[in-house]
Parts: sequence; structure tokens; C-alpha cells
Amino acid sequence: MSLELGAGEYAAIVGESGIGKSTLLNIIAGLEPADEGSVQVGEADLAAMDDDARTLLRRERFGFVFQAFHVLPHLTVAQNVGLPLLLRGRPQAEIDARAAELLAAVGLAGREASPPRELSGGELQRVAIARALVGDPALVLADEPTGNLDPENARGVLALLREQVKGRGAAGILVTHSELAAAGCDRRYRLTARGLSPIA
Repeated sequence: MSLELGAGEYAAIVGESGIGKSTLLNIIAGLEPADEGSVQVGEADLAAMDDDARTLLRRERFGFVFQAFHVLPHLTVAQNVGLPLLLRGRPQAEIDARAAELLAAVGLAGREASPPRELSGGELQRVAIARALVGDPALVLADEPTGNLDPENARGVLALLREQVKGRGAAGILVTHSELAAAGCDRRYRLTARGLSPIA
């Protein structure tokens, strides 16, 4: 397979459960090694980097949105969003300002101090999107981000994710089993045992 994305491009990879969509995302993110071939982010070749360098690259240049939200229950909404910046050692004032900015962008202004237990599933996924984008990543990887949401919330989250990724000049990859979820992407590909092929 071969895939190249530039800034502002949003692609979907569609495939059946178990075909390897999540594994492919893990390879792209440098979490799993590729058997052959290469993954490049800008000038960086992930295969040529050690674990520490790949971890730093992910922290600085990647954003992740997962099906299960992965929102930490003991942190406030704003603390969850600001966590990537905290890991980078940014000043607390900058973290607070960026978290508030991103929460407003995803429609959750005023919820900064809320504990996650007070939010609905759709709101929790909005928190996850804000967290993925807070560090201005070059690449956002979304793994079945609407798998735990009802159809109405799923549509809203998909539209918001696309708008925020493209509007901020990141590249985005959405992996999903749903052709409907992929419909709003700039490019769509099907992953099968034979590889990756464009969907017309």
C-alpha cells in the first residue's frame, strides 16, 4: 500500500472489523514496527528512530482520537484537554488558555472545571477531539471515533472532527468500518487483505 497526505487533507480508511485498520494506525504512529516499507512524517523516517525519538515525535506532531475516549476520570475536562501540553512542559497559563480555546472550538465553553462523569458520550468525544488538537499536531489519527455514539451524536462528532482537523491545517486519517462515516472525507480508501485501494 502507498498513502501520502499533505496539510489540510483528510482521508478515510474503510475496512471490516479485524482486517487491520487499528494495526495500520499503530504502524503509522510508530507504536508497532512495519514488516517492510517506511513511514515518514515530514523529514522523519520512523523506522530510523529509536523508541525515545518516536515517543517525542508522537508527543509533538500527532493527535489521537479513540473509540473509547480515554478521558481520565480523576481530571477535569480542561486538565484532560491540556494533558499533551503538560507532557511537553508548557507553562500552566499557556495550558489553561489553550484548553479553554479548544473547548470553545468544540462547543464546550464553560465546562472547563466539569468532571468527565457529568458529560454525555458525545461531549466526551468532543473533549477527546479538543485534546487531540490542543498541541497543533501535523497529523491526527482517529480510530473508530464514533463507535460508542448514537447516530445523531456520531454525525455531529464526525463533522466537528473534519472541520477542526482541516481548519487547523493538520492532515487527518479516519479509520472506520462505516462507509457513511467516511463519506465526508476528501479521499476514501478500502483496506482488504490485498492492501489499500481508492474508493471511487
